Amino acid sequence: MKLAWSGLLIGLTALPASAMECETSPNRGEQKGKFDASGEVCFTLPTLGENYVSARLSGVTDARLLDEQNRAIRTLVSGGPADGQHMLLFSLPVKQASSLVLHGEAGSAWHFQWQINETHALAVEEQQSPASPQLQKLSRELAAGGNTDAFWRARQQEGTPMVEPVDAQHKRVTFLWRGARSNVYLLGSPGGDHDALFRLGQSDVWFRSYIVPADTLMQYKLAPDVPKVAGSLREQQRAIQVSAQADPLNPLTLSPVNLDRWNRFSLLALPASRYFSAQRMAQPIRYGSLTRHSLSSHHLGNSREIKIYRPRVAQPARWTLFMFDGQNWQDEYRTANVLDGLIARHLLPPINIVFIDSLDHARRGKELPPNPHFADFMAHELVPFLQRQGITLARQKTILAGSSYGGLASSWVALRYPRLFGNVLSLSGSYWWTPKGEPVNWLARQYAQSPRYPLRFWLQAGQFESSGPGGGNYRHTLAFEKVLREKGYPVSFHASSSGHDYAGWSEALVLGLRDLTGLAHGKPATPDVTQNKVLYSAKH
Repeated sequence: MKLAWSGLLIGLTALPASAMECETSPNRGEQKGKFDASGEVCFTLPTLGENYVSARLSGVTDARLLDEQNRAIRTLVSGGPADGQHMLLFSLPVKQASSLVLHGEAGSAWHFQWQINETHALAVEEQQSPASPQLQKLSRELAAGGNTDAFWRARQQEGTPMVEPVDAQHKRVTFLWRGARSNVYLLGSPGGDHDALFRLGQSDVWFRSYIVPADTLMQYKLAPDVPKVAGSLREQQRAIQVSAQADPLNPLTLSPVNLDRWNRFSLLALPASRYFSAQRMAQPIRYGSLTRHSLSSHHLGNSREIKIYRPRVAQPARWTLFMFDGQNWQDEYRTANVLDGLIARHLLPPINIVFIDSLDHARRGKELPPNPHFADFMAHELVPFLQRQGITLARQKTILAGSSYGGLASSWVALRYPRLFGNVLSLSGSYWWTPKGEPVNWLARQYAQSPRYPLRFWLQAGQFESSGPGGGNYRHTLAFEKVLREKGYPVSFHASSSGHDYAGWSEALVLGLRDLTGLAHGKPATPDVTQNKVLYSAKH
C-alpha cells in the first residue's frame, strides 16, 4: 500500500478522466457500498475557503482528487490492497470545485467517512537573524530598499537548498520557501521534528539553516501554511501532511518522476557519488528476473504480494535477502533494479531478493513490531513457499533486512527463528518499541535474557535521528548494539549523515550487504552522540 505522502503512483495518470455521475457530499458524512463493474465511485466535494479534510477509507485500492475539469490534483492512495484501510489528511483547492474518485475491485465493499473543516493557517511568530552570508547580504539589500527578485532568480538557476562552505567537514545548508502567508515547516531531517522556517523580515523569503556533515544525504518536503486543526498536539503535528510537498526549486529526487508534488520527496545529496541514483533506479532489470506472487497466510489471516528477484547466474545464488516493506523498496525505490546492476559489476555477489508487502499502515503497525504470528508466517509459510519456487535457503547466507519497524522486525524474527535466519541488516530500527505497560528497549532485554544464537548483526542509524523519547532511533540503536556486543554477538554499528528516510537507508543497504557477504570489511563507527547533537543544531 502507498499513501499520498510516501506512495507510488502506478498508472493512475493514465486512467480516463471520464465525466462520471458524482454524488454531492456535505462537509461531513459517511457512505458505504459495493463497487459495480466499473470499479469506480465519485463524490463532488464542497467549494470552500481554506480547509483541511480528514478521511477514512476502506476497501479502496486507489483514490485521487480531481479539479472541475477532471484533471488529477493529488493522488491519495495508490496500489492499495482491496481490503486496506487508510487514514488521510489533505486539503481541497480553495474556492474551486473538486471531486474525489475512488477505485476498487468490482463487487467489493467500500467505506468512506470524512469531515471537512474550514480553517486558517497556523501562525508562527518566531524570527531569527540569518547566519547564511547570502541571506545576510540580502537582508542588507532589503533594508536599503531593494527586493528579492535577483535572489530568487539565482535560486532558480542554482537550485535549493542553498549550500555554503563552513569547513572541510561541514556545510551550511539553508532550506528556502517563497511567499507563504503564515508558516512553513520542514518535514524530514536534519532536525527531524517538523522544524519551522523563519521569515526574513517582511519579505517573501522563508528560511532555516543547519550546519551538517559534508556527506549528508537526506530526503525532505516543505509544508507552507500548515492549517490549524482541532484536537491533540499529535493531531496538529500530523497536519503537516496537508500541505507537505516537494521543494519546487530542487529538481533532485529519488521518487518516480510521475508522482505529483504531494507524493514526491526532494533530495539533498552532498556526497559526490552514491549507489542509488535516479539514473540507476530507472535502469531495467537486465541480468536477472523479477516475479510477483500472491501468498495467503493462515497465521496472519490475510494475503499479500511477494516479489522475488533472482539473478541469472550459472549456479543458483547462495545468498537470499528478505526485505520488509517490500512494496516501497521495489515499487518506489527500484532496489532490485539497482542491485541487479551491482551484481553484474561484481560489487555484490549473486543474491536472491524476497520483497514482502506490508499491506497498509494499520496492519504494518501490528505485524512488524514483535509479533509471534508474523514470525511464524515467515518461518512456516514464506520459507516453504520459497522452497517450492526453487529457492534453497542456507541459514548462514540469509539476511533479514528492513527499515524503521522493518529493522525491528528483522531482529525479532531472527531471535524467534535463528535456525532459519542467520544475518540481520537493520536500518534505523525502532528499538524504542515496547509492549504496552513495559519499559522501552523491550527487544534488547529479550536478547539479553535469551541464549546467544549463531546470528550476525549490521546496524545502521542516521545521526539526525535524535528526536523522540530517549533520544530517538540513533541512541536506541546504539543501546541495542551494546547489549548484543556484551552478549557476545558479532555486531557492528554504522552511523549515516542522514535521517529517517530511504535516501540514507538505500546506501546503507548496499554497504551492509557488502559487509555481510564478505565483499567489504568496514570498521564499525561509534561517533560521539553528544557532539552530533550540537553539530546539527538549527541555531547555526
